[in-house]
Amino acid sequence: MTTTYIRGAVPLAEVAAVTKRPVAAVEAEALELGLHVVEDWAGRHALAEADAQRLVSGDARRDREHDAAWAAHLAACARWTAARDTAVQKAYADAQPAPGRLGGGAAADAARQAASEAGRRYEETTPPPLWEGREDGNAGRRFTDRPAKGLIARTVGRVKAGAR
Repeated sequence: MTTTYIRGAVPLAEVAAVTKRPVAAVEAEALELGLHVVEDWAGRHALAEADAQRLVSGDARRDREHDAAWAAHLAACARWTAARDTAVQKAYADAQPAPGRLGGGAAADAARQAASEAGRRYEETTPPPLWEGREDGNAGRRFTDRPAKGLIARTVGRVKAGAR
């Protein structure tokens, strides 16, 4: 607990009375949720008025759970993208002519076509993770909002740039 004085602080005892829980449990939950426990003018442990309202209403916990679910969704999207990129890169590398042999433009075109096809097949057989959470906050920037065609084009572009 930090010694910080703020106006409009709500003592933890009042929050505990409203929620019908012990003060220690309210303080533990506030700290777990990252709320800033301070001292009010009388030296009592307190929360800012907005934090107390979010704790009592359950919004603070819901927001924390939403943020954790969003982070897990982003991690799943990153794994899906990495697996798709690996499939595209492997197809591009496999379609390249053997080292020391000249392939020319036709070989490069064939390699790009193979990479594009591998990306398309991967997206058909393994759909991207979908956000199943609340439709507010971070969900407005869903990973799956981008069209698949653009994803394949960007991946092939990265493969081509790395192959040079």
